[in-house]
Amino acid sequence: MSIIELINAGNLNTRLAAMLWIAMERGASLIVAADPPSSGKTTTLSALLTFTPPDTAVYFTRGQGETFSLPPRSDSYPTYILINEMSDHIPVYTWDDNARRAFELLADGYSMATTMHDETVEGVIRQLRDDLSIPADHFARLTFIITMYVGRLGGLMRRVRDVAMLDLNGDELSVTRIASWDLDSDSFEILPKPEHREAFASWAGMGVDALASEIERREGFLTTLLSTDVTSIPEVNTAIESFYEEAIKPRPQA
Repeated sequence: MSIIELINAGNLNTRLAAMLWIAMERGASLIVAADPPSSGKTTTLSALLTFTPPDTAVYFTRGQGETFSLPPRSDSYPTYILINEMSDHIPVYTWDDNARRAFELLADGYSMATTMHDETVEGVIRQLRDDLSIPADHFARLTFIITMYVGRLGGLMRRVRDVAMLDLNGDELSVTRIASWDLDSDSFEILPKPEHREAFASWAGMGVDALASEIERREGFLTTLLSTDVTSIPEVNTAIESFYEEAIKPRPQA
C-alpha cells in the first residue's frame, strides 16, 4: 500500500505523514513495531521509505551470513541499511551479532530502517537492551520508534499508535512521544507541546517556525494527492519525486 492508501485507511493522517516525511528526507533511522503478524509493520515502513530523496542509497541485509558490504556513505544523501525484521524467527531476519553490527554502523553515519515484534516503545527498548545487549548509546541513535495498534472496532483497525524520540543524557535514557493516537476519539496528536516541536526541529536542523511551514507544505501536497485520487504506489512515487525535483533544495543528512 502507498502512503496515500494508508492515510485513506486511517492508519495515519496527512499531518503525521508530513512530519515523518521531513524526517525521512533527512535520513531518519527508525523501527516500526507491532506484536501480531499482518499488523502492517512492513507495509508502513515501505510506504515511509517513499519519502526518502530520489538519490538515496539502500543496502538490503540478508540475515544469516550477512557481510555488511555497504556502499560508501555520502554527506549529500542518506544511505539506508534496510532490515526486513529484527528477530530470530527465520534465517533471513537479523538478530544477535548482525543486529549489534547494524547499530554500530549508525555511528558511521548510515541510516537504518527495520521492524520488530512488540506492542510498546518500552518493549522495543527492552529487547534491544536486554535480549540483544545493544548499548544505550547505540540504540539512542535511532530517530524514532514507531508502534502500531491492531484491533477491531467495527472491523480490523490499524493505526500508528506512538512516534517516540530517544535521548541519552549520560546514563539516563529519555523517551519523548512526539505523536500519538487516541483510541476513544480515533484521532492523532502531532507535536502537541512546544518541547516536542523544539526537539524535532532541533534534530531536523531547522527553526520551529520553519518546521511548521514545511509540515504544512507537505500536508497540503498529500491532501491534494488524496483529493485527486492519486493513490497507487507508482503514482505516489512519481508525485513525490516531482515534489523533490520542483520544491526541495538538497539538504545535508542530519
